[in-house]
Amino acid sequence: MYYTINSEENELLKEEIQEIINKKKENIADLEKGADYFKELSDIGLLQLQIEEYTLAEQNFLTCLKYFEKQKDRLGKASALGIFGVLYVKKGEYKKAIDYYEEAFTIYDELREQNEKIMCLKGIGNSYLKLNKLDKASEVLFKCCEICSENKDIYSFLDCIGQLIQIYEIKEDWEILRELYQKALLAFEKINDKKGMITSYFNLGILNKRNQKYQNALTFFKKGTNVAIDSNYSEFILKGLSYVGESLFYLGKIKQAKDEFIKALDLAQKIGANNAIRQISILLKSFGLSDQKIKEELRKYQEEN
Repeated sequence: MYYTINSEENELLKEEIQEIINKKKENIADLEKGADYFKELSDIGLLQLQIEEYTLAEQNFLTCLKYFEKQKDRLGKASALGIFGVLYVKKGEYKKAIDYYEEAFTIYDELREQNEKIMCLKGIGNSYLKLNKLDKASEVLFKCCEICSENKDIYSFLDCIGQLIQIYEIKEDWEILRELYQKALLAFEKINDKKGMITSYFNLGILNKRNQKYQNALTFFKKGTNVAIDSNYSEFILKGLSYVGESLFYLGKIKQAKDEFIKALDLAQKIGANNAIRQISILLKSFGLSDQKIKEELRKYQEEN
């Protein structure tokens, strides 16, 4: 689900962040220029990134970087370099972002900081993706997946898989996509993410349908629909019933397909999904059912259930 932020809310958010920045500036005025000072300065820079004050943020990050270099603090330096990567991604300067992420990655690799290595690889992969360098992006993201698996970082693993799915959908490489959907499904099962599981099952079903493997598609659509029913996700149930009905139709099981679409129509009416009601009604008419017959079938289903 996506939430929109109107301009008034955005301005309020900016004001709140600016207040925090001002307080932090007051705090660091009394600090000596040591580790605590530069931590606060780095935090100020990150807050400035949020409100798109890129020039000020860049100046603060550069000051921090110089300090860490002078102190020969390699971990601090790597952190500052990684933040520069974030900055240039936000500015849309992806080549610069890659350079900084790669430099940070080299240090983190030497220091064996696995979580930070993952963060850098995700940033590099995303930047290559933005530059439409799909082969480079996939190479980096597969490497990131390996490190995520070794360190049992499922959420970052899923982030990488999501980006790889984008790439291979563009490439229309269905075999690799199938493997990615299966890996995503296993990861969602580990963290018991029902919506992720449903989406993965549906994606696998769609992929099999695309390859005209309708029996396999039906199996995946049913599994996804069953998870949706157990979780009481009406919109997913509706989508699943439609997928199941469509697969049955392609398998020549017309009566069963019609029954699934009637179930879907009943649910669509209950949740007020007007577009779905229209689409399902059109599908049922393509089976030769009149408006009156659809009403009769719907009433019969409701009486039986």
